[in-house]
Amino acid sequence: MSSTSQPLLGTRSTNPSVSAWWASRSRDVLSLLTVLLLLGTGLGIWVYGTLPTSDPSTNPHEYALSTDNIRRHLSKLLDIAREHNNSRSVTTGHSASGTYVLSQLERFGNCDAHKQRFVSPVWTVTQPPTLCVREPYRVDYIHETDFELMRYGGRSANITRGRVAVARACTADKVGDVNGRVVVVTSKCLLFETAFMLEQMGARAVVFVRSAQYKQPSRARVRLVEWREGDPLMTIPVLSVTHSVGQVLTHASRVDIETHSQIDEVETFNILCVGRTGDPRNTIIVGAHLDSVRNGPGINDNGSGSSSVLEIQLTLAHTKFDPLNRLVFAWWGAEEDGLLGSRHFVHTMAHNWTNKWSVYEPRIEWSDIALDLNFDMLASPNYIALVHNGTDAPRNARIGSQRIQRVFENYFARHQYTYEVTDMRGGSDFLPFVQNGVPAGGVLTGAGELKSIKERLVHGGLARAALDTCYHRDCDTLLNINIDALQKMSRAAMYAVSTLASTVDLRGYLAGHPEF
Repeated sequence: MSSTSQPLLGTRSTNPSVSAWWASRSRDVLSLLTVLLLLGTGLGIWVYGTLPTSDPSTNPHEYALSTDNIRRHLSKLLDIAREHNNSRSVTTGHSASGTYVLSQLERFGNCDAHKQRFVSPVWTVTQPPTLCVREPYRVDYIHETDFELMRYGGRSANITRGRVAVARACTADKVGDVNGRVVVVTSKCLLFETAFMLEQMGARAVVFVRSAQYKQPSRARVRLVEWREGDPLMTIPVLSVTHSVGQVLTHASRVDIETHSQIDEVETFNILCVGRTGDPRNTIIVGAHLDSVRNGPGINDNGSGSSSVLEIQLTLAHTKFDPLNRLVFAWWGAEEDGLLGSRHFVHTMAHNWTNKWSVYEPRIEWSDIALDLNFDMLASPNYIALVHNGTDAPRNARIGSQRIQRVFENYFARHQYTYEVTDMRGGSDFLPFVQNGVPAGGVLTGAGELKSIKERLVHGGLARAALDTCYHRDCDTLLNINIDALQKMSRAAMYAVSTLASTVDLRGYLAGHPEF
């Protein structure tokens, strides 16, 4: 998902030179407005004092958490990104980010920290793809407008005058002869399963036609959702085209396709910090993903979450917090490649997945895990404080997720902070947990979605602008961090961690027992 700049002025110049200037400067203007927004927030607090809070003596760990320390962690992560082509992805600065987290835990933490290693497939595009109809007439199509090379859609290929076959079904017995052909799929089929079947049947490329309701081609992943080492990956090109382009392709006889991409299977890791005290039968996972996308440093996404989780652990160690329920802190790898780190952890514990490193790694019993807390993007510049909706969790994790939601809502009510409840259906590392029956919850501040006028009246900020204009972009730096949001949301995280870790009969609370 990518964010797009929204017009901030009510009129538009008709002068071409002015339009060109605006096109080149719109990002700078939006960045300036974001800075002014942050300055305004700070000035308001300076003039009117801090927002209403409760007595710090009743929630000491919440107030012991230092936003300045979190910002120092963010600064270090940005330095690491700059040393690795402005990125902390699995193949760039993630490893160095992990080294930093481990060094902090070893020096100042109170846990047994180790890496949990696994393999992640990394797909890279080196040049834009091309698509051209050659017969019965020539039509050249525009990349990203008419067609798209789908993520994990094979390796480099150069197909000249490839014969076209149209598949109007999704099963091998109904698609016909596709050997040596470019197969245009017009039915609504499962992406990877259909594409891989066609590859096994000898297809040279696969083209999925989107339904008419979508105006843009798809960039969905063509890969098993819960991929693990040894599972297949596509080798032939897999493209998506708009419905109108698909209508032409179904009547074409020959096409040209050229792609420049590669898939590498690389070793990466999660970091697990297993608490030394607390009841292990009531283990609480406190997680945030540590990696960024390839094309940006990921300081808000998700340096803000991973740095907050790090500082929470260090603060609890410094204050000698003694939990009733064991805390396990986790920094997930390969989240941006499809939640692969958290999926690996869950399925290693829940379904006995193993790899060549498993025998050397400490094991956490799946039945001991009571809940998962997830923190992903806590400092969006045009933020809304958001709490995950526990009602969205599957039935076997719903009541517990609703109880976790209540803990976060208590925090916002106690401070009289505005917030909204947002869905918990996918997009971050809580998903593998709830899908396997473990309650989960968390807070966040939003990504590329636009803030409405109504939301602006309630939460402040800029209407018709993205909550994070630098989401998955190279401008996701320290200047993209809203310090007010970072303090509110990291303290919400600390409140939830310390409260749930101190809850007597945690399982009873999560089960909805009436005495709570």
